[in-house]
Amino acid sequence: METNERSEIHSELPKYPHCAIICGQTGCGKTEFVLDLLEGEYSGVFKYIVILCPTIQWNKAYKNREWIGDVRKPKTKNLIIVNPIVEVREANGSLYEEEKLQELLRMFFKKYAGHPTLYIIDDCSATKELTKKKDMLSELAFSGRHAEQSVWVISQRYNSVLKDLREQTKWLCMFYTKDRDSFDNCLRENDVIPTLEERQRIKEELKKKKHRKLILKTDQPTDYWLID
Repeated sequence: METNERSEIHSELPKYPHCAIICGQTGCGKTEFVLDLLEGEYSGVFKYIVILCPTIQWNKAYKNREWIGDVRKPKTKNLIIVNPIVEVREANGSLYEEEKLQELLRMFFKKYAGHPTLYIIDDCSATKELTKKKDMLSELAFSGRHAEQSVWVISQRYNSVLKDLREQTKWLCMFYTKDRDSFDNCLRENDVIPTLEERQRIKEELKKKKHRKLILKTDQPTDYWLID
């Protein structure tokens, strides 16, 4: 199944509170795809959008959006952009960096619970914070929907994402990745594409075009699309 009709595809993605994963190698267009969704199909769905990204000050994808503007002071009301890595000063005066992803998620959850909120966790998968069990990200994956909280994780490797969250996703977007295990594990854990032959065909199609992507809708009725 192959189409370029973006609106037809995205209209079937869930608008209720949910988890999603967007996965692919550096430069494939992961963040741009997410921002396109927020400008289009998901426009007005969330009251608050919280972006947590350690590379936010260098990430051109955010800087190129008129509605974001300066990432330090976004133009759009109720858009919060935070670097989850903070500098901490020791007693002797020396500085070191510390990941505060879980603490920030907990703080924002307390503030926005009960209001439609989207957390975009972008480029945090290299840290241990994204694989911690029994912490705030895990809580959001399992029960965030009851408080109208959604989580989208943007990652280079599918396997880097907390398994608790992988088990709760309602849709995924896979760009081409050189990490074969990420692609194979994603399709194995999300049994949407019916045959091994079709999975192999899609893998080959993803190799052909830089921004081509596979959308897996894991909520029933399940479906999948290969789009440019």
